[in-house]
Amino acid sequence: MRTLIALFISSPLLAFAAPYPATSTSALTAPEKGLYFMHKGFTLKTEGSTWTTVATSEDSLLDTIRFADKNNPDAASLSVRTDRVAKNASLDLYTRKWMRDYPSYGFEVLATKQFNLNGNQALIVDMLSRAKNKQIRQVVLKNDDKVAIMTCLDSKDTFSKSLQQCNQIIKTFSWVTPEEKPSLKK
Repeated sequence: MRTLIALFISSPLLAFAAPYPATSTSALTAPEKGLYFMHKGFTLKTEGSTWTTVATSEDSLLDTIRFADKNNPDAASLSVRTDRVAKNASLDLYTRKWMRDYPSYGFEVLATKQFNLNGNQALIVDMLSRAKNKQIRQVVLKNDDKVAIMTCLDSKDTFSKSLQQCNQIIKTFSWVTPEEKPSLKK
C-alpha cells in the first residue's frame, strides 16, 4: 500500500522528467537554461527572450553556435565562437591583431570599449558594413587559454531593436570553472 501511495504522489513529478538523463526535455539539453553549453566551457541563457539556437547549414572549422529570433529566424542573429589562445596572451593584443584587418573586409569600426562582464574583462567592438547595410556588435572575453567571441548582426535599420535581445543574452554569459565542468570520466 505504501508503495502505491508513493507512486501516486511522485507520478506528477515524473511526468516532467526526461525519460533518460540529459535527453529530450532535460534541463541539460535546453539552451534557454544555459547548461547546454557547459561542455564548451561556458553557460549562456536565452531564457526570457524569443531567441533560440538554430542549426547552421555550413560546415565550419570554427566552434560556433548561432542564435536567432524564433519569430523571424532570417533577420538578426547572435553567434558565439570559442577559440584557443596562449594562456598569457592579453585580451587587448588578441583583439588588436584581427581588428586591423576589418577595414580590408569592408567593416568600419565605430567604437570599442572595455568593460567587466560577470567578473571577467571584456571588450565591445561596434562595426558597420556599409556595402551590406549591416551593423555588428562583437563582445570578446578571455579566460585562461579560451576566448569567446559573441557577434550580434542585423540590418542597420533594425539593429537597435535586435541589440536589446543580444545584450540580454550576452549578459548571461559566464565561464564554467573546472569544478563545474562536466566530465565524462568516472
